[in-house]
Amino acid sequence: MELFESPIYKDDIGRRTFLEIPFDARERFCKPKGTIYVSGTINGTPYRGKLLSRGGGKFLMGLDKALQKSLGFDGQTMNAHATMSSEELEPAGKKREEPVAVSSGMDVLAAIKTRQSIRKFASRPVGDDMVTTILCCGMYAPTAKNKRPCHFIVIRNRQLLAELASQNSQAAMLESAAGAIVICGDKNIEGMKEFLYADCAAATQNILLGIHGLGLGGVWCGVASNSDWRKRMIAALELPVKLEPVAVIAFGWPDEEKELRGRWEPEKIHYDRW
Repeated sequence: MELFESPIYKDDIGRRTFLEIPFDARERFCKPKGTIYVSGTINGTPYRGKLLSRGGGKFLMGLDKALQKSLGFDGQTMNAHATMSSEELEPAGKKREEPVAVSSGMDVLAAIKTRQSIRKFASRPVGDDMVTTILCCGMYAPTAKNKRPCHFIVIRNRQLLAELASQNSQAAMLESAAGAIVICGDKNIEGMKEFLYADCAAATQNILLGIHGLGLGGVWCGVASNSDWRKRMIAALELPVKLEPVAVIAFGWPDEEKELRGRWEPEKIHYDRW
């Protein structure tokens, strides 16, 4: 990781804003050719972008309006304290083949209305094809500006599940679950916490609906900021600083039945104004 101070300024016609890179990025990041993708922080604010070559070993990085706003940039040249690391990204146009999903005969509206939180699981294992299908559901969730900051940690290790269960009474069901999925947000990709949490929540709901649609059971365990459980989870899963654990989903074959209760509350609907 490179640490440096450099100016942020607008170009001569005032249309674009740049951070000046005070070193030869190709040489420093060992990138003799191709686009250089980078991430890090500017004055403590996370960012992710790509460098623009100006020849002679000189590089700039463009700053979008959201990042400028986060930095409090008012159009006047300002000095920035930055960190920067290179990132390995998939080449443009290269697509990974999507795995074949397990089909579900459940109507989407029925899935939404009948899904319930399941906390008791049978000892029957869940196949890898089902887990892959569930993860695919999470990846198809809506995401702000199509940034897709979500990462998914799949836990199958019995000892690790038991360890996480013992550290949080609200997540005790992890010990008997077939597995768990930890939904994390990449702060270098989505720097705004509100959008990061919203994206992870949308992925979490999609995963829960996918679990229910396949006849499995699942429950959403929240990860409170600054909680001991969050800290222990980060250590146990060896999460990098850029990843924020937002939710944990325990899943497995259900070993309980719950009474369906209606949730239609027309008094909570408002039109045009409160």
